[in-house]
Amino acid sequence: MNLTEIAKRVLPILLLLTAALTATSTPARSAGWELVFSDEFNGDKLDRTKWATRYLYSNETMDHFNDENQRYRDGHVVADGVLNLIAKKMPGSPNLYESAMIRSHRTFYYGYYEARVFLPNAKGVWPAFWLEADYDIDGKTWHPPEIDIFEFVINGVEDKANSLHSNVVAPFDPKQYTHVDRSFELKFQNMYGSEDLNQGWHTAGFVWAPDKISLFWDGKLIYTRNYQWLRSDGKLGPPAHVDLNFAVGGSKWAGRHGIDEAAFPQTFKIDYVRVCQYTTSERGGRQCGPSQLTPDPKQFGYSAPLNDMAKPAFLPVSKVVAGKQPNAGVLALSTSDKLNVEIPLKVPADYPSNRTLQLTVYDKATGAIVSSANTKLQVEPGKKPADGSITAMASLPAVGRPGNYILFGRLASEVNNGNGTKQTLSSPVTCSTEVVQPPKATVCKLLNLDVQAPQSQSH
Repeated sequence: MNLTEIAKRVLPILLLLTAALTATSTPARSAGWELVFSDEFNGDKLDRTKWATRYLYSNETMDHFNDENQRYRDGHVVADGVLNLIAKKMPGSPNLYESAMIRSHRTFYYGYYEARVFLPNAKGVWPAFWLEADYDIDGKTWHPPEIDIFEFVINGVEDKANSLHSNVVAPFDPKQYTHVDRSFELKFQNMYGSEDLNQGWHTAGFVWAPDKISLFWDGKLIYTRNYQWLRSDGKLGPPAHVDLNFAVGGSKWAGRHGIDEAAFPQTFKIDYVRVCQYTTSERGGRQCGPSQLTPDPKQFGYSAPLNDMAKPAFLPVSKVVAGKQPNAGVLALSTSDKLNVEIPLKVPADYPSNRTLQLTVYDKATGAIVSSANTKLQVEPGKKPADGSITAMASLPAVGRPGNYILFGRLASEVNNGNGTKQTLSSPVTCSTEVVQPPKATVCKLLNLDVQAPQSQSH
């Protein structure tokens, strides 16, 4: 066989090998962590577009759990690039403390979560960094699931300044752990440091994948365990929001052996919070933003079909009263004009069909409801456009009085409570209208209404 014949036989094989190597290596070069959320706390106040300061429950006003001694107020200070959550005695209440927390408006499925923190130092403190289930597609809350990235408790006996708790809310099963560092004690899911953990800055990192979770402390892998984010009925839980809170006391844990009142006020310091999600696109990188302690995405990356829960979106309203159209989200009309309106929405492919569009007009000056209407949202599988666009028609009574008003819209869902009763909830939505919105929505502002008295006609 001469060289020409050898070349003819070998060349196609080399081309195939080159193509295969290119196909497999290209995703590896681009795959990695994509920074999707962060707060470096570089301003002089908390960014309310990113954070709430109460728990999700009780219409997002809950300020404590169980018998904890703190009540969450806006006891935070942003200065010198650090968020300070401050706990101090509450005036006039001998056993209560004012403290602070932050809860992300944005929600996530899976990813790498990192916070650089300086922990407090007093008997009775209980700061934490954790992931909590948000609303589901119907507007219902679930518990579990919950992931406690870390809880730092000092009660002076069982829990001291060198221990850190990390776990999920589920029955404890040591067989779920596939890696455990020697500093992590499985019996109580505690990490014990050789030194107190509140004497300097530390970086807590956490990878949440669809089938496992991994805790990192200052870049060191502490544990990996099998885990799935499931509701109590075994279905995938709602997406999670990020919590960092500073609790105080509680008879079952942090306050079991009393609280050192003289050591307060105390501060839980947070340098930054970052969230990255794994991507195979060119947006992926080795690091999570500027973080230097990011786990290797080649080892801790994952495959997931979703990064958040798909929500319906209210779109800008363009068709209203005949001959009168909105301008930059403002509609001028007279007191006698009925509000005949077309509400454009974009809904996910598998969005439930049992929704009611509720429209309400509020008086901006008094907050009073002056007009409302309900209409069934027609979302029939297989009959809506491929992009999910639909239009709902509604007619509201005339406002009747001159003034400034605002039209709100929400998608109401009726859910079973499991005990034979039902309740009506607001389904989570995205507000993509031309009106300034609250940072997180179950209700959207659709239009500002400038209502004027009819002009008298001269004869």
